[in-house]
Amino acid sequence: MLEVSLSVFLGAREKLIIAPLLKRGRGSLLAEPIVERREAEDLRRMVSRIAGEAAAYLRDRFGLEELLETKDIHSYDTDESMIIDYESEENVIELLKAEGFRGLFIGEEHGFVKLGDDPYIAVVDPLDGSKNYASMIPWSAVSIAIARIPRDREPRLGDVLAGAVAPILSMPVLSFARGIGAFEGASHIQRPRVPPRLILAYVEEPEQAKVVHTYLSLQEKRGSVRALGSASLEMAWTGIGRAEVFIDVRGRLRIVDVAAAAFFAKEAGATVIVERPDARLDRVDRVGSVLVASNKDAEHRLYKALEISGFGYLAERKL
Repeated sequence: MLEVSLSVFLGAREKLIIAPLLKRGRGSLLAEPIVERREAEDLRRMVSRIAGEAAAYLRDRFGLEELLETKDIHSYDTDESMIIDYESEENVIELLKAEGFRGLFIGEEHGFVKLGDDPYIAVVDPLDGSKNYASMIPWSAVSIAIARIPRDREPRLGDVLAGAVAPILSMPVLSFARGIGAFEGASHIQRPRVPPRLILAYVEEPEQAKVVHTYLSLQEKRGSVRALGSASLEMAWTGIGRAEVFIDVRGRLRIVDVAAAAFFAKEAGATVIVERPDARLDRVDRVGSVLVASNKDAEHRLYKALEISGFGYLAERKL
């Protein structure tokens, strides 16, 4: 189902009534969409409401053991999905419909779904941090991004216009609109005055761990390393400035993990690196390594750590 061509679902291209206007940003590998502020802000508000309601749905079911049973194995990465993953995604689909969304949908559980002919696609992770959720650790989130579908090609990561990451904890929804900014709840984010020293990192092999070790050696004051279990939340936390850097060079993150959080962090003023910035949105693709630096000092250290540890090519993949 995930491999079916997008063109099969779109039908006549004249139905795509809003054509994307594109400009090439200096030093960027991505085409930056020129969108009207009203369109982007309306999408942000919509997706923020949906993500918040979806998080509340999961919060109300937190700890129900019957929902934690394995339902299926993902064909694209062999990860297990639980009943709650599937039910959360069904809930997001219904919430999108209730808001009048009539575009396309891509998610971990349902794959590629056509909800209508509007020129938009919703990219959804219904429960990012499902292992935490199953272990009664409430550090998990719902992640939703909305992109406009171009006339002449499949949608890619750079087409994302707005998105939201909603913590399962009773915390404000984190949302963004491209060119407008990042929000915590209804307010533009406020960065902490004290520079953070928390390093959020995921590694599996010794050569990957070298990036983190080298970064630590470049700090004037030693930071603390954590892996909290929800990549979208951790990327967003780094974007806000509550963590200094996010490092994941395993190459395992997928488009549903990254589409909302990466651009939230960028709109918040962070430096964001995605190894495959041209990843397609109409299937659950891997995007490779992902890194976020919260400020210029962290960015400088990160670039140097990547170069020393053999991952210097990633510095060219800045969003």
